[in-house]
Amino acid sequence: MRQMEAKRSVPQAKNKAESFDWERVFSTWKPLTELPPELIASEAEQERILSVYNRALDQAVTGNTDIAKIALDKLTASWPQFAEASSLYGVILARERQFREAEEQFEKVLLASPDAALSKAVDRCRIAAREERIREEARDSRRKKSEELLMPVRAHMAKSGILQRAANDGGIGRVQMASKREQEDMYRLEESDISRSVRQHSSLVRLIQGLTIAIIAASLLFLLFFFVLRPVILRNEARLERLNWLERVLEEQRDEDSIAEILDMYRDTFPDTRR
Repeated sequence: MRQMEAKRSVPQAKNKAESFDWERVFSTWKPLTELPPELIASEAEQERILSVYNRALDQAVTGNTDIAKIALDKLTASWPQFAEASSLYGVILARERQFREAEEQFEKVLLASPDAALSKAVDRCRIAAREERIREEARDSRRKKSEELLMPVRAHMAKSGILQRAANDGGIGRVQMASKREQEDMYRLEESDISRSVRQHSSLVRLIQGLTIAIIAASLLFLLFFFVLRPVILRNEARLERLNWLERVLEEQRDEDSIAEILDMYRDTFPDTRR
């Protein structure tokens, strides 16, 4: 019966910029014929655990990574102290560039089996996954900042027709530079649009100016009527009313009253005539 390896050789990256060789690490995992002695289970359970582990490893080797991850996820949930399966699950996650999940998986292995023969190799894998995660987050952050800086420029270029969308061989849209002729056509169209906008703006300004002048003129006419013509009209109407009254009284009391009495009646009727 084959004994499990006490140590694993985990390749190291030569420098921080170099990616960790997860494919090579994965190649060090081999099918098992027996479980580690610290994993206590019945004979039937041992056979089932070995079968699930070996099938998951075979699925990962043949490219069916999703099936392998599902099997290992269920296996490690039931048997977290099975360091061989738990660490294999972490390596597969790292190989799929799921570095945050891989780092968490390696930490679970170290917590569940701190004295396992794979502990040192798992710890190196944990550190490598952490470094890869930090580098990817830094790249994503720089890419996001670059996109934010370029977004206004691209928007202006797209509006001006310098950038245009085209279809590649796969039918997927991509952005490419427009030709010089297309750029000149777009510039002419843009200049035409600007001229049209300027003309429309000028027409609108003239209309607003005309309305403003009309409103000012109407206001001046109203003020002139209210403060100049209206008082004159009211005074004339008052005089006419007095004359009409005086004429009516003179006709009614031609011989009965004296002029003095009529004058007194006039003044009583129109008090504002008293001086």
